[in-house]
Amino acid sequence: MSRLASENGRESHGTAADPKETNTPPALTPLPDSYRRGMVGQLDAALWKRLQRCCSGIRTMGPRETLSEAGERLDRSALLLEGVMARYVRGAANGASSRAMVSIQVPGDFIDLHGLPMKALDHDVCSLTDVRIAMFPHECLDQIIAGSPKDARALWRLTMIDASVHRHWLFRTSPLRALASVADFICEMDLRLHNANEMEGAALPLPLLQSDLAEITGLSTVHVSRVIRDLRESGLCTVRDGYAEIHDRGRLRQLAGYDPSYLYLPED
Repeated sequence: MSRLASENGRESHGTAADPKETNTPPALTPLPDSYRRGMVGQLDAALWKRLQRCCSGIRTMGPRETLSEAGERLDRSALLLEGVMARYVRGAANGASSRAMVSIQVPGDFIDLHGLPMKALDHDVCSLTDVRIAMFPHECLDQIIAGSPKDARALWRLTMIDASVHRHWLFRTSPLRALASVADFICEMDLRLHNANEMEGAALPLPLLQSDLAEITGLSTVHVSRVIRDLRESGLCTVRDGYAEIHDRGRLRQLAGYDPSYLYLPED
């Protein structure tokens, strides 16, 4: 299988069933303020401090490990601090099991905040790269929500934006042509990773396999390879070795017909 990424060049550490976990040292702010970025960067300072005190520990995982499985009972929610994670829906057709990626999470995203009221998810949550995640006991999050309707609405808003992104992913795999579909995804990651302060110079981290990108865009891996070549040869974007370098952002967005309003990013 050809790769778009080298998984950051690091071997997986820990196991899917037993990822490494360490308790944060006791302090007034267990989570550094530098982690208030991306989606949680939209939360006000007072709520962020309450979340900092609510954090019960930091968990590290290697690439392609499972944090939680569909149907698993949950008593904590996770905030992605570093790395990239994904959600997968599993199913069966004609007696064969199958799995499809339905979401990517970047630093600053709550991975499973909707698990707070549901107590279980209908999908698996897995790492794509080495990751660090902050864990928040549901009991503590419930206290935050009960204590402030404003905080409850702010956290609810994050889950609503998450749902908005899911709807756009459905759109991406339906009417868009191949080039536009891949361009649309790259445009989305460009904005989300910029918002999370994850850019490395002009390079956009894109730690995905070609099979991942095929799932995301509803294409075959062969078709994905052709689209990547076409984007490079047209001078729009080069995708290579786990990174995407956008050469002409305006033309790439025009090709995708990209409208970022579904991300509800703060205005500059």
